[in-house]
Amino acid sequence: MPLTDDVTVRRRESRQAAASALRREQILDAAVEAFSDKGFNGTSIRDVAARAHLSHTGVLHHFPDKTALLEAVLDRAVHRAGDEFELDAGDGATFMRGFVALAARDASRGVDAPETRMFRMIAAEALSPTHPAHGYMRRWYSEVRGHATAALEDLASRGLLRIPREDIPLAAGQIAGLRDGLDPQWLLDPDSVDLVAAVRDQLRRYADIGL
Repeated sequence: MPLTDDVTVRRRESRQAAASALRREQILDAAVEAFSDKGFNGTSIRDVAARAHLSHTGVLHHFPDKTALLEAVLDRAVHRAGDEFELDAGDGATFMRGFVALAARDASRGVDAPETRMFRMIAAEALSPTHPAHGYMRRWYSEVRGHATAALEDLASRGLLRIPREDIPLAAGQIAGLRDGLDPQWLLDPDSVDLVAAVRDQLRRYADIGL
């Protein structure tokens, strides 16, 4: 079959799209580093541009403002974790084991990993109602509670729940906030806090499954 007349154009567009996607990822990586160091409020687009080795205008070509950049950074982190560890699968055992595996991944990266520090920084800043991530983080916690509730209900239906079924909403909130309590301690003093063991121990209190 002969090539179509527009093959050269389409190949050029494909290369351009790939280059644009790569540059976008470089910007997001730079933003994660900047937000992990200075938080959203202390970071400027120029800070991100310098880290990405781009011009200020080059960053704005991909993200119209700092808020759009923040949303993209958070979306990428959340979707990566959800896809890798199946935290929204609805299967209780999969959720619990995925939660432990997520902690193990973060622990293996170490306390200097920008993404973990960035997420904690933004979550803390977002307590302010005027912060651009306030609504985002509120929705995110709601989604985590929802996934935890579905997981616990699944475990209850299979006779694997260790707590009274009526306590599931309370347990779901505890699971959603588990890393909020552990991460700052671990990030500040990793030699004194075993992140994975603490997560595993807490989840074992809810379910009779191997973790």
